[in-house]
Amino acid sequence: MRFKCFATTIMGLEDVAARECGEILGTEARPDVGKIFFETDEDGIIRLNLASRTLHRIFVLISKSSAEVLDDVYRAAREVDYAEFIGADQTFAVKGERHSKDKPFTSMDMAAAVGRAVIESFREKTGTRLRVNLDNPDVQLYCLIRDSELLIGLDTTGKSLHRRYYRVYHHRAALQPSIAASMLMLSGWRREEALLDPMCGGGTIPIEAALIALRMPPGARRLHDLAASRLKFLNRERIQEIAEELEAKADLEFRPRIIGSDASPKSIRGAIANAEAAGVLSAIKLVVGDALRLDEWLDERPSHVLMNPPYGVRMGVRRIEEFYQKICASIRDAAPDARLTAIVSKPTIFGRALESAGYIVESRRQIMYGRLNAFIIMATPE
Repeated sequence: MRFKCFATTIMGLEDVAARECGEILGTEARPDVGKIFFETDEDGIIRLNLASRTLHRIFVLISKSSAEVLDDVYRAAREVDYAEFIGADQTFAVKGERHSKDKPFTSMDMAAAVGRAVIESFREKTGTRLRVNLDNPDVQLYCLIRDSELLIGLDTTGKSLHRRYYRVYHHRAALQPSIAASMLMLSGWRREEALLDPMCGGGTIPIEAALIALRMPPGARRLHDLAASRLKFLNRERIQEIAEELEAKADLEFRPRIIGSDASPKSIRGAIANAEAAGVLSAIKLVVGDALRLDEWLDERPSHVLMNPPYGVRMGVRRIEEFYQKICASIRDAAPDARLTAIVSKPTIFGRALESAGYIVESRRQIMYGRLNAFIIMATPE
């Protein structure tokens, strides 16, 4: 059976997510605002949940319509036959997200309207009143409105895929793993090439690089969190079978050249703990080292440098432009041929620092990192 689906991702990285989805499923995915649309079968839904590095949640699309007022939301939700997706003995909950401030209702209003419609539709079809469980439902429904487009989806993921299983140490400025994986894909880095993150913090970029290099599926080790295992129309045995299939394809004997460094010994201890939890510690070299003096200790010239430098005062960097100039100059001196990819909140200042160090900015893309406008910048030496 084929399902119409959508999946959420970072705004500004939808094309990367669509490309990855297409590679995993062998089908075309269409990027949209903060999400992608595609069609797949049961195995495809499971495979995406286990293998995707850029997606957050995967939904079966059960309704797509237009809505201006709350009655429109209720009517659209009321038309769905939920008995196909929810068992009479299961509980459910609805999460709503309203991304259009001009609508005369809130996200909670929308979720309540959909919840009422679900109960009434299910009772009409089966004679049973579904139970609501807001804390730990068996089935989670999701309704999203942007402009006038209303989507109602069935969550097959549960806990967002960007919450990786390996986060045992939490750095205060940790990069979201789905962004790190997207940066690696955008950078053009290949697993045979040497990679450096000179300010790795808790190790997110090196760990995501190692997971890619070793072909380890990031979702296969968190099956207990997967909402798909509670959905009656998906085969639980297939979830385990596909997880084992993906794990068997991992190339654990491969030895990538991935280096992560940080001036903070505490951060490196945390990065080591995260890498160990991820099962990739042997694939990464993690060292205490000053990013402003790379040429004093870096013993291999990487072909790619990826980093998430401090954004400003919150991380104790008060003269941010001077800091950016020093780090770009340090990278250029120690790795003169490396392509540089960075995520920053001040692209103009960082761009000037790149130019002063002899780089040409190739591309700059804006993304929404939580509520922060951030920019992924890629540059090459002149």
